[in-house]
Amino acid sequence: MRKFLYILLALSAICLADVVEDLGCTHVQLLQKKGVPNALFPVRQEKAALDDVVFVYADSYYYIYNNRFYRAFFSKRYTGEIYKGLKIGSPKSALTALWGNNYALEKDGLVWNRPGLIVIAKITAENTLESVWFVKEAR
Repeated sequence: MRKFLYILLALSAICLADVVEDLGCTHVQLLQKKGVPNALFPVRQEKAALDDVVFVYADSYYYIYNNRFYRAFFSKRYTGEIYKGLKIGSPKSALTALWGNNYALEKDGLVWNRPGLIVIAKITAENTLESVWFVKEAR
């Protein structure tokens, strides 16, 4: 029985989604990795052809456009690990350890532009992570 539990734990760790690596996957692949969302809703754009569909998982929001996962938002209510140890409430230094000190200051927060990825982190007055966006170019 103990071996079975270890195997089950190992398999569940393999199945955990990595938000950055998953950007660009299809909606079907996202459903296979994350399971059925708690909720889903449309986000209207200027033209109906540009609308997004959002999958909601425990205070995180996964945006789908043209059947591809291209954007994720983790709200201040999200309690799990977001990416490589990063959590809501992590210090700003945890962000710079992941993406470096070369960021832009914009009204929405700290912005890192990486090849194929934009990270936008809102920081509290205490210099801790309040919320974060991961964005891959939508095509």
